[in-house]
Amino acid sequence: MGFCWWLQQASKFCTAIIGFKEMEQSKWAHLPDIVIIEIYKYLKDEEKVNAALTCQNWGWLYYTPCLWRTRHFDVGGYRVHYNGLKACQFATVHGRHVQNLSLSCSHPSYHTAKIFQRTMEELLFKMRQAKLVEFEMERLELERFWRFESARDRLISSLVRFFRYQSRIQTFDMTSAKFPSVGGIRVLEILGNHCGETIKEMYLEDFFHSRLAVFQVPRYINCLALFKSLEFLALNYNCLSEEVILLFAKTLPGILDMINIKVYRHDPRFHRISGNAWRALKKACPKLIVTFWFENVGLMNEIVPLLSKEIPVRDFHIWTGYDDDADWRLNDTIRHLHQTYKDYLESVSLELDNTHEMVDEEILLLVKTCKHLREFTLNAVIQVSTIQKIMELQQERKIDLKTLRVTACALTEQEWSQLSEVKENYSTMIEERGLDFRFTTDLIIDIS
Repeated sequence: MGFCWWLQQASKFCTAIIGFKEMEQSKWAHLPDIVIIEIYKYLKDEEKVNAALTCQNWGWLYYTPCLWRTRHFDVGGYRVHYNGLKACQFATVHGRHVQNLSLSCSHPSYHTAKIFQRTMEELLFKMRQAKLVEFEMERLELERFWRFESARDRLISSLVRFFRYQSRIQTFDMTSAKFPSVGGIRVLEILGNHCGETIKEMYLEDFFHSRLAVFQVPRYINCLALFKSLEFLALNYNCLSEEVILLFAKTLPGILDMINIKVYRHDPRFHRISGNAWRALKKACPKLIVTFWFENVGLMNEIVPLLSKEIPVRDFHIWTGYDDDADWRLNDTIRHLHQTYKDYLESVSLELDNTHEMVDEEILLLVKTCKHLREFTLNAVIQVSTIQKIMELQQERKIDLKTLRVTACALTEQEWSQLSEVKENYSTMIEERGLDFRFTTDLIIDIS
C-alpha cells in the first residue's frame, strides 16, 4: 500500500464528510424556531454568541426575550471593575428582558466600595426597563465595609431610583444588606408604593444595621402597611413589635403563611410581644407558621420570654455561642420547647456549646413528645446511650424522624467506637426506610 492508496482513501473519506455535512445543514436549516430557541437555552453566553454567527435566522433568534429572563451578576470582590463592565454590556443589550435578577457583592472591602457604587449606579440605570419578578442582592453589608458615607448614600439612592421603575416584583431578597435605618426605610417605602400589591416573599434578615431598634420607628411601621400580598416574611426580632404583629393581622388576613424570625445577640431583643397579639394574628391567618433562629443567644431568660404559647412555632433553631462560663439553663429551654410546641414542631436544630450541663433527659422527651418532629439536628455534649435510645424509638416506630444529624461532643475514643457500633447496628433500618441519619463527633482521631 503506497502513498497513492492512502490519498484515495482520504479523498473518499472527505467526500463522505462533505455529503454528511450537507445533509446535516439541510436538516438544521429546516429546524423550527422553537427548537432552536430550546437549543439556545442549553448554551453558555459565549456559546450563544458563536451560535448566533452561523446564519441570519440563528442571529435573529439570539435576541429572543425568553433566553435572557434570568441573570446573575457577581459585581463584588477584587474584579469588581471587570465584572461590572461585563454586566453593563449585557444590560445594554438584554437588560430589558430580565425578570429574575440576582446580584452578589462577594468579598467587599474598603478599597472596592466606591468602585462598586459607581458600577451599581450604571448597571441599575441600564436595567431600569426590566420588568422584574424576582430581585436578589445578598450580603451588601453596608455596616462593615463602607468607609465613605457619600458612596453608601449614592448607592441607596440608585436602588431607590431603580425600584421606582418596578411594579411586578414578587420575591425580594436583600439579606444582610445592613442598611442604616433611614436608607433601609427609603428602599422599603419605594418598594411598597410600587410593588406592595405584588410582593409575596420578602427576605429582610439583617436588612438593617445591628443594634437598631427599628420597631420603634413610626415611618418603618407605616411602610410595612403598604405590603398587601405578603405570604412569606423573614426578618429580625428588632423589626417586630406588638404594633407590627397587630398591623399584619389587619392588613394580611388569610394571606400571611410564614414568618422567619432571627434573634441576634447584638440586636435589641428585650421588648416583648404579648400572647394576645400573636393570638390575633393566628386568628386572622389560620395557616400561619413561625420559625425562630437564635444566633449567639443561649440564656434561658433571654429565649423563653420571646416564645409565648400562642405562637405556632414549627421550626426552632439555636446556636448558643461559646460563653462556656454562662449558666444557660439549657434544660429549661428545651423543656419549654416540647411542652409548649409539641403540636407544632417539625424541625429542631440545637447547637449547644456548653460542657457544664447534661441535656440527655430533655432531648429524649423532646423527641418523644413532639409527634410531628421530622428533622432533628443536635450538636452538644450527649451520651452515646441517649443516641441508642433514640434509635430504638425509631426502630419501634414510636417516633418518625426523617432526618437525624448528631454531633456528639467531648467523646472519648472508646465512646466513639460505641457510637460507630450504634450506627452499624441500625444501618439496615436506615437504608430500608430511606432515612438521612448521620452521626459524627468533634473528637480528632489519629488513624495513621
